[in-house]
Amino acid sequence: MKRIIKKIRNLSIIQKYPHFRQFIKFCITGGICAILDFAVYIFLTRLFPFFKIHYLWANLIGLIIGATINFTMNKKWTFRNEESKISKQYLKFWFVAIFGLIIYQYLFGFLVEKINLYDLWSKVISALLVMFIRFYLNKFWVFQKV
Repeated sequence: MKRIIKKIRNLSIIQKYPHFRQFIKFCITGGICAILDFAVYIFLTRLFPFFKIHYLWANLIGLIIGATINFTMNKKWTFRNEESKISKQYLKFWFVAIFGLIIYQYLFGFLVEKINLYDLWSKVISALLVMFIRFYLNKFWVFQKV
């Protein structure tokens, strides 16, 4: 595993473009949190009749849990931000998260209800589209190094 990580670190694109490296880390962090988000969503919608009908509430709960873990991982690992004003950053992070959530929920509901796409495919598509917006807002606003 260490050899694979070392080879990835030594790739010329990662050496040449540090933003690309952060984007890869952001994707890994997001992937871990997305798995958690999806697990919560599937658990709620498949086991509880209320959430099967009110799937957007289940989606919201999964997103909140995933976003909370995402903040810590992005601060410590992705952007390696040492700023001590964590409350200000956390507030900015949640602003970005809520902004992303509004777009995410709209896309998700639209794809399920208007396009009649399967709920899990709709969730994947919505997550991928919102990911790029959130990366740039987190990098250049929330975790910017002052």
